[in-house]
Parts: sequence; C-alpha cells; structure tokens
Amino acid sequence: MNFRVVLVVMAIFLFAGVFGSLNFLSNQELDIEQAYAAGTITIIQKTPAGSVPHEVTIVNKGEEAIKVEKGYTLISNSSEDLVIAREEIISPQNNGTVLAYCIEPETNAQEEAELAVSTKAPQLIMDLISNSNPQNPAEAFKTQLKIWILVSDGEVNIYEGEALSLSRKQGISSFELQNNISTSKIEVMTQFNLTENDMGNISTNTNLMNPPKSWWDQISGIISEFIGI
Repeated sequence: MNFRVVLVVMAIFLFAGVFGSLNFLSNQELDIEQAYAAGTITIIQKTPAGSVPHEVTIVNKGEEAIKVEKGYTLISNSSEDLVIAREEIISPQNNGTVLAYCIEPETNAQEEAELAVSTKAPQLIMDLISNSNPQNPAEAFKTQLKIWILVSDGEVNIYEGEALSLSRKQGISSFELQNNISTSKIEVMTQFNLTENDMGNISTNTNLMNPPKSWWDQISGIISEFIGI
C-alpha cells in the first residue's frame, strides 16, 4: 500500500479518536442553554454601566459542570443585553465570573440585575468576539465599539445609554469617542466587505449579519467548540 495513503488513513483514525474523546468529555457538561432551561443556574450583572468588558456572575446550583460558550446572548428587561466574550467551565455547586460585551448601547447596565440566556449572537458579532481578547483593555474597547456599530446600523448615539456611561466612566470626551467610533466603523466595513448602504440596515439584515461560512471555517468551528478555544 502507498505510504502516503497509510499516513492519511492513520491521521483520519487519530483525528476520529481525539474528536470522539473530546465529544465524550463535552457530554459530561451541560451547556449554558441547557443549564438555564433546567433552572440550575442564576446569572447576575455585576459591573456598572460603562464597563468594558462587563462581568456577570453565574451561580451553578446543579450537580453537573456548566460549559459557558462565548457568543451566547444574555438578556434582561431591567438591564442591558450582553454577549458572552470568553469560554468558562463552572464547577457544580460553584460560582464563576464571565466576561461579556454590551449589545444594547442605548440602555444602561444595572448592577445585580438578573439575566436570562437567549440565542447565540449573529455571525459577524461572533467573528469580532473570536478575534478579541476581552482581558486586553485596548482590544476590548475596540471590539465593544465595533459591536455597537453593527447593532446600531453604523450610527452609535454617544449621548445616551451605555455609550454615554462609557465616556464618563473612562474619562473620554465625546469628541474622542466619536472619532474612535468613526475609525472603528471603517475597520468593520473593511473587515466584512460592507458598503455604506449595507451599514444602513445591517442590524436587521439576516443575510449580512450571518454570511455563509466556508467548509474550512465550519470544520474549524466544530473543532474549536470541542477544545474550548
């Protein structure tokens, strides 16, 4: 048998074994959506308006570990909506701190507000989160502005809600914040190949917010979900 064929077959079996092991391990945990539906977690907003990123506390009251995946949205009637920015594993009968970005700039965060688990964010927001380190203040700030740009159709109102609170909390003038938003808007349009017309209704345009992924991106995404990156 051709030596290259043997190597390919061995690689396939190795990948299948690793993939199967990761799948088995992942089945020992509940994802955040399952845990919320089962009533075994409570999610609390911990940081005040203007924080980047925000912190939420997840209380795991159950007997199984919880896998918190980035990209899930957290919603509230009394506080702003958020999107989870980093993966975490929360042990049974334990608490964990999760980092999140604001996806509702016209509203303010309310400390100690209880949040609910909703659906995953659109693909463009997922892409921004995947390429950002929320523990790096400069990266987190830039990512937050880009998310606001997408959910606000390119026009972030810096005189209300979370945008105003960010300006006050971080000591940024309205002029400086607007300049940062303008720069970030250009970067978003370049990164995702968007036009001004696209930006005008992007928040409600499902096709633009969820572009088709290549086969390689789909495979990479599946692998990343299992190894937690």
